[in-house]
Amino acid sequence: MFRVVILLMFTYLFFYLHMSGNISKYINMKYSFLTNSMIYALFFLTIVEGIRWYLSEKKSEKDGDCHVCHHDQPHAIKKPALGKSIKRMVSYTMIILPALTGVLLPVATLDSKLVNAKGFQFPALEDGADRYGMHQILNPDMSQFMGKDGFLDLVHKEFKSYKGKEHITLTDEDYLKGLEVIYNFSGEFVGKSITMKGFSYNGPGIDGNQIFLFRFGIIHCIADSGVFGMLIEFPDQVQIPNDQWYQVTGTVDTMYYQPFKMKIPILKVTDYKIIEQPKDAYVYRNSF
Repeated sequence: MFRVVILLMFTYLFFYLHMSGNISKYINMKYSFLTNSMIYALFFLTIVEGIRWYLSEKKSEKDGDCHVCHHDQPHAIKKPALGKSIKRMVSYTMIILPALTGVLLPVATLDSKLVNAKGFQFPALEDGADRYGMHQILNPDMSQFMGKDGFLDLVHKEFKSYKGKEHITLTDEDYLKGLEVIYNFSGEFVGKSITMKGFSYNGPGIDGNQIFLFRFGIIHCIADSGVFGMLIEFPDQVQIPNDQWYQVTGTVDTMYYQPFKMKIPILKVTDYKIIEQPKDAYVYRNSF
């Protein structure tokens, strides 16, 4: 019976995540067909396990009736050992807990607090770290997920769709792709106009008229998520709190950023406005 309940709970968990839209906070939605398939698979397994449990109960009742017919006193039912019962209870609790928390606890949208918690630094500076386990900052670097030759072919191919444009708008659909092109060919975009939106973050080593504009992005799933965006510079001194959402338009330039010890693109703002947080605050890598 416990197996039926567990399978039913996980079926409901995946169904709830899809119906509420919260599944997009865990995976890149290009893989949503996998979790959709999981709903049907779990529901089917729930039915199968339910039938098995029902037949088992009927068999136990039949065996019990046979014992009563052939003996004056029924045999005592042997109870499982206490240690085995405790182990089973702990195992079921550990399995059920993720399903309960997934439904009952609210799903938080990642913000600047996570940037502070992870640390603000480029993966390239994390000597000796496992490159597949690192978080990413600013530049969505797909070279971590594919071979060097494949990455170079990809980024040059994507560069062609932006080459020659005087103004580029980074939409939710091409935000990560566009940023990666800009970071890899920053010299080609100097003087070009870009419009983008994101939440503010007061990073280290910036002037009083500068701030980072970020979006949390998911490459495959939440495990490889990163915070991506650009350093932006206002004409005058500004005091902007973290997590304020803006849409900005500006001109691309480059600067040497001391904390990263490297040159990065910077967007010199010509127009900006405060906006509401989008319904889906995350962006996804939709092309490889």
